Amino acid sequence: MAEVAVVGLLDASGLMKPCAFVVTREPVPGLEETLKEFVRERLDAYKHPREVVFVDSLPRTHLGKVDRGKLRRGA
Repeated sequence: MAEVAVVGLLDASGLMKPCAFVVTREPVPGLEETLKEFVRERLDAYKHPREVVFVDSLPRTHLGKVDRGKLRRGA
């Protein structure tokens, strides 16, 4: 894994749920489930990402920070 950003997205019920956007150096079979399991073991149940999205790169602001707004709108 190279980078990860987690943002809240509205689900079909209108509830905010965590979604992880992951940039990998190379594809790894089963990585999505491995990440979800890793996080579930360490955080409360409501905090773990419901979805893991693999992307080529994370959008950046003019200051070089991850643009979480673009991730929310583009998801």
